[in-house]
Amino acid sequence: DKMRKRIAESMVASLMHTAPHVTAVFEADLSAVMRHRAVNKEAFAKAGTPLTLTAYFIAASVAAIQKVPRVNSRWFDEHIEIYRHVNMGIGTALGDQGLIVPVLHQSQSMDLQAIAAGLSDLITRARDNKLRPEDVRNGTFTISNHGVSGSLIATPIIINQPQSAILGVGKIEKRIKIKEVNGEDVMVVRPMCYVRLT
Repeated sequence: DKMRKRIAESMVASLMHTAPHVTAVFEADLSAVMRHRAVNKEAFAKAGTPLTLTAYFIAASVAAIQKVPRVNSRWFDEHIEIYRHVNMGIGTALGDQGLIVPVLHQSQSMDLQAIAAGLSDLITRARDNKLRPEDVRNGTFTISNHGVSGSLIATPIIINQPQSAILGVGKIEKRIKIKEVNGEDVMVVRPMCYVRLT
């Protein structure tokens, strides 16, 4: 259909004609996030806001961008332009209809509650086909949570140029990790996922 054709054209243009791509893969231990979410999930729900893991990834990405502003930039042949605002695009699957990337504007000024509320609103309206044109414009960085489909590792491509970076988040699963405790190596079980920054 037309949406899938546009997505494919944008991905090819991004990869082949717009900017050089490189992907770095990291493994994230989400133990602290899971503890925080367990303590706060009910309070968020009572306030009418689901506390999703994507909200944490947005908050973490904003914090990382503030430390490394070049990630939040636009590529030109001769220079890059670094944005002041972090307008976070959230890759949202629409089932067989394709993918859309609504934008949480100026997320650098939001706390976790505001991020979670804004995210919930955008995702609901995206799936109900009620986004406005401004809801999908001016993104500066994108998160693609492909882990919801069970994928451990994927290499996301920037769909919405002129963005310069996209973060892919894989499936969260319990893994055995080795941790040093009192000078001894101990096996511990941790909620882990792979994240990829392209």
